[in-house]
Amino acid sequence: MISRIIPYVFMIILLAAHFSRADNDILAGISLLIPFLFLIKQKWVILSLEMIAYVAAVFWLIGAYQYIQIRIAAGDDWIRLLIIMGAVALYSAWTGFFLRSGKIKDIYGMNQ
Repeated sequence: MISRIIPYVFMIILLAAHFSRADNDILAGISLLIPFLFLIKQKWVILSLEMIAYVAAVFWLIGAYQYIQIRIAAGDDWIRLLIIMGAVALYSAWTGFFLRSGKIKDIYGMNQ
């Protein structure tokens, strides 16, 4: 189960860094508290954490779009930015999907 949680926590740290870089320290702090929800062994927790991962992927795509627009306006290269932020968005979505393992479903009561 820990092998399913660690990638999720890393995704949250990346999200907090993204918010912090955008000078949104409140969202950065709140996002760092999200992994503590794993301590609550209820079905809604995993569903919520999964949804947060998918929303994080959308945040990354929105951020990528905004940064790409800035790069294009400045005449800079934007392809590398698209690849990196797209990969992080895919990673975020993958961590949400990764929470659907049988062991996690058993622990959080989702197989009932």
